[in-house]
Amino acid sequence: MRAEDPSTGKHAGCVVDLTGLGHVTLVQEVARNPETCLYRTDHTGVAVKVFDLECGRDDEVSYGPYANFQAELATFEEIEAIEALRVFVPRYFGAQIDYDRKFAFIAMEYLPGSNLRAWAGETAAEGYGPRQLHGLSRVVRDTLAILDRFHQHGFVVIDFKPDNVVRLPDGSVRFVDLGAFFTPRHRNDPASFVYAATPDHAEVVIDASNLQAQVAPSVTGDVFSAGVALFELATGQSRLLIDPATAEEMLATPALYRFRDTQIADVWKAFPHLRPELPLLQTQLQERRLLFAELWHLLKAYVAARVPGWEDLPEAEHEQILLSTGTTFVMEQLPEPLAWLAGPIARATALRSQRPASVGALLPLLGQPADPAVLADLEAHNHFLAHLRNLEVSTDFATRLNAWDARRNAVSQRWGISTPLAAWQLGGTAGCIFLKRLTEDPAGHTWWTAVDEFEADMLGGVRVNLAGLGADHQSWLA
Repeated sequence: MRAEDPSTGKHAGCVVDLTGLGHVTLVQEVARNPETCLYRTDHTGVAVKVFDLECGRDDEVSYGPYANFQAELATFEEIEAIEALRVFVPRYFGAQIDYDRKFAFIAMEYLPGSNLRAWAGETAAEGYGPRQLHGLSRVVRDTLAILDRFHQHGFVVIDFKPDNVVRLPDGSVRFVDLGAFFTPRHRNDPASFVYAATPDHAEVVIDASNLQAQVAPSVTGDVFSAGVALFELATGQSRLLIDPATAEEMLATPALYRFRDTQIADVWKAFPHLRPELPLLQTQLQERRLLFAELWHLLKAYVAARVPGWEDLPEAEHEQILLSTGTTFVMEQLPEPLAWLAGPIARATALRSQRPASVGALLPLLGQPADPAVLADLEAHNHFLAHLRNLEVSTDFATRLNAWDARRNAVSQRWGISTPLAAWQLGGTAGCIFLKRLTEDPAGHTWWTAVDEFEADMLGGVRVNLAGLGADHQSWLA
């Protein structure tokens, strides 16, 4: 291993061996955090994530990075075994620990594109015209639908945030950085789970209390993180700004935040390293920036102190007033073209008793319904839907399509349905729907028709089916 070159990274030049690929050389560092770096390699399409195990002793390795490597590797292997999930993460090529050179690595597919935080910033810089809004809406829904798919298979992402989702050039998205996941294996062996989350994106106070009580992480936490992610995509920030006059009014009434601050201080005792990232609510008010995890607790106390006769109102009215107040607070911080995100953000981040039980419940709030004329054309002329009806498979989903779920064929002038959307809606049935390629349009979109199994095209030695095209956003069902 050669000496560190700042232009390429500490481990540039290292050679690792991968089954089926042989010697792979790390060429250029493309991303870094305190314990890991991601490198491009001399093999096209292959990236290597390096975990630095150096601890200053010849006979030891650094435990934190070592544990993170083991956790991420186990999650990769678990996801690889599930066909319905593996298409939503980078392809896995292998992993190893090098005790002599004091590093571990996971080799995976290199994903071209930007993480969602960077991509959303680029979109904002272009201005929110129809094309940008359409693209943002689609990416948001696709990302949350994938998150919901992981939940259906027993995975909780834990540290879900825009930095850990990559948008590819074709518009599809993939999840990366898998080390924090709570997976089915952890349900069978809870002691093997190590909680890792950032206070900006998770409800650390609640999670810490639950873990001490041996309560497993749940989907509810990911719903919260999804709401924060939506806010970050819209504003570039993960914390809420608060009007200085309102902040001073709250600071003048310590009863509004004193109890919550004792809970935060308790978390510091158990996890001292979180102290800089999880400031007291009093400090957040002084800095005029609130963590989403503290917003609703503070608002509830504030509204209860200001609304006459609060204690006499029914609980349902309490919830309505609180949700309305919070939604307005969020909306005031969003760019005007993205004000429609305020409702979903508020519902996702609200107190757990008011929060949707699943990410899937948020999706209807984020749609842009397709034109009725498009839906009518599909109902009358789309061969794929007719094929499903012949198989006695429900086509109700085709009455609820969004604008980006349908595309007009330039030759036939008829509308087609997105293959990822159809595969998502049909679930396990998608593997039994076989397809034959019709044509490719000038924009590079491929059109398919549904056929009987032995009429289907062959690809990689297997018959093409809908499940196999479930991540191809350039494919449409004619």
